[in-house]
Amino acid sequence: HYFIQSNLRRMQVKVRCPGKVILFGEHASVYGEPSLVTTVSAYTQVVFEPVIEPIIHFEAPAFDFKLQCKVTLLDDVIPITDEESERVAYDQIKHKLSQKQSFKGDSWFLLLCFYHKLVPLRDRFGVKVTATTQLWPGSGLGSSASYCCCLALGLLTLCKQDTSPDNVNMLAYQGEKVFHGTPSGVDNTACTYGGYLVYQKNKDPKFTRIPVPHPPRLLIVNSREPHNTASIVKGVRAHRKALSSTFQRIGQISLQGLDCVTHDQDIGTLITENQSLLKKLPGVQSRRTDQIVEMCGKRGVPAKITGAGGGGVVIGVIREGVEVGVLERELTEAGFQVIRDIKTGVPGVHVVEEGEE
Repeated sequence: HYFIQSNLRRMQVKVRCPGKVILFGEHASVYGEPSLVTTVSAYTQVVFEPVIEPIIHFEAPAFDFKLQCKVTLLDDVIPITDEESERVAYDQIKHKLSQKQSFKGDSWFLLLCFYHKLVPLRDRFGVKVTATTQLWPGSGLGSSASYCCCLALGLLTLCKQDTSPDNVNMLAYQGEKVFHGTPSGVDNTACTYGGYLVYQKNKDPKFTRIPVPHPPRLLIVNSREPHNTASIVKGVRAHRKALSSTFQRIGQISLQGLDCVTHDQDIGTLITENQSLLKKLPGVQSRRTDQIVEMCGKRGVPAKITGAGGGGVVIGVIREGVEVGVLERELTEAGFQVIRDIKTGVPGVHVVEEGEE
């Protein structure tokens, strides 16, 4: 028994994936303008540990999740062979969870869906899955995409299937559809491949990876003000025609920002201008995000909303020689959450090797 357990421990897979931020281009990207996206050094980590019992365990300590079910729960769910059978299978799994009164959110549901999709019936095994994250959910930092990428790579690795970035990205995008219905694909693409990415929405969305020699560092501040992305986007859409020149200028700033980061130039001025343009969009600014931007500006840190706005997260660019310790303390005392000295352009989802911090 000890020999079996020690072998199972050696089979443990630990996967880590960064979050992402939009540096430039939010809202305008909905109407075909380019946006500049980068991964950030705040992570989701998911540990997969095979166990002797034929049970799927799921723990997410940050959200007080501790759930489990027998692998046989999925035995009579139809096999997934195409998009239609996948939809039916996922509906069946959701129905089973609702019958057991254990539908505790999309993260648990998605784990079972991916397990059913990737693990053949004859090879099913017990596994304990533990998820931790530094990313605030619903804040625009790509927390769901980061989790989807971890699930995809972890299960593909355990099952000795194709772990190429393209396959991980395709599977993670399917997961994002569970969370968001019709996602753009930018979050999972950024989280999978890492680095900097230019996204442009067309009939066929275009993602272009960009080499950046000396990526800028960021301060990330959570306003702790809840927001509804869909309603904010809808509110902006109602004024689309009147805002067309604003969207065009935001798109130009994205390209100028791209030029700056690829040529190791300061992006602070563009960050400030982008923020001033975002304030013109209805429902995007809020009292708390305005307060964060103002506090950052007084300490020499140009800042802007990232994502939909109306609350959520603000990013500040840490310029060379600027000390942010005092600013961090001021923001914390004002009731905000802060992650300081964030690296941008970090590698995407990966299996954590022994000795890696």
